Amino acid sequence: MIKSVPEDFIVREKADLPLHQKGKFRVYLLRKSHWNTLDLIHSFSQSFRLPLGKFSYGGKKDKHGLTDQFIAVEAPADFSQEGKNFTLTSQGFMDRPMGPDLIQGNSFTVTMRGLAGFDSLERDIEEAGRSGFPNFFDDQRFRSYDPERGFFAEKILKRHWNGALQVYFTSAGPDSSKSERHRKTALFEHWRDWPACLSQAQDPLEKRVFAYLSAHPKAFAGALHLLPQEEISMLYSSFQSCLWNEILKRILKLKTVDLAEVSGSAGSYFFWSVLNKDVFSYLAGLEIPTAAAKMDLPDELVRSFYQEVLTERGLRPGLFRTKVLRKVYFRSFNRRALVVPEELRIVDKGEDELHPARKKMTISFFLPRGAYGTMLIKRISVKPSG
Repeated sequence: MIKSVPEDFIVREKADLPLHQKGKFRVYLLRKSHWNTLDLIHSFSQSFRLPLGKFSYGGKKDKHGLTDQFIAVEAPADFSQEGKNFTLTSQGFMDRPMGPDLIQGNSFTVTMRGLAGFDSLERDIEEAGRSGFPNFFDDQRFRSYDPERGFFAEKILKRHWNGALQVYFTSAGPDSSKSERHRKTALFEHWRDWPACLSQAQDPLEKRVFAYLSAHPKAFAGALHLLPQEEISMLYSSFQSCLWNEILKRILKLKTVDLAEVSGSAGSYFFWSVLNKDVFSYLAGLEIPTAAAKMDLPDELVRSFYQEVLTERGLRPGLFRTKVLRKVYFRSFNRRALVVPEELRIVDKGEDELHPARKKMTISFFLPRGAYGTMLIKRISVKPSG
């Protein structure tokens, strides 16, 4: 059990920032809890009266935890401040926006609660320090996924423009309130009755899109062009991540034994207990690209599984050359199949004050950019299934 309180999951972004005393972009250290990165930046955009395009960041941090990260604002004014569940502190200036390439990784301090004891967990932590964990994208990556309606990006790839719009506007995220879920359901029930949808619209984007569809009832491709490019890019990335996970799962099933399975929001995750030297060597050197029109597959095994995954979904590589939303496209990048945590150690252990008669343990570790601390916690918390 993690994230009982924000202090149970602390993440500190480590970055190599070319800071100066003057520059086009002011850089801030953002410390937050109970906010995800994008929602807080949207709030800043409104309160600072600056367009979203003026803000840049290297990575998105979850709302469940206490996190530090760097953001940059293309404006000379100092907006340093303390607000509800956040502090924003100026660090200096850069001549470029903040981006993922500046991030070295993240340091984690995680407290696990509700433990029956320590012996088994200590052994698993020791083994994880040797053989690492599979570098799956975790559930945070799939908050936009709707189990009933699917992925926005998959609809785009299959040229289902209307279906993509429906997923975008009628899917409720895991953190949505009950009233918002009811409203999304009403939009789904009245879909294609655009005046009725317009009457349910709340934010400016919904009003603009449903007003457009009221005037052009079947112009689904045109309506897609009204969606924010940054959000579309994130939705594309979510589906790419799902496909990537599927490829790694098939490799693990083939190469390893006694896998433990953990269910996730968009599919299961698999974890080994111990890896033999040959499999560790293969996985440690393997980088799998995310799906796109152009990608370099590392070997025939990955190629065969990639084709298998696409075929099962009724897709083919050429479909990733999208015919709408040409300003946003599927970018491929390589991701390591296996990550070995650095500086993994037990910081503290003792009685769990939140759960009587149970124990707690705090560990710390460092992961490279893009790896999920929650995935390491899953790795050391599960047991092989057979």
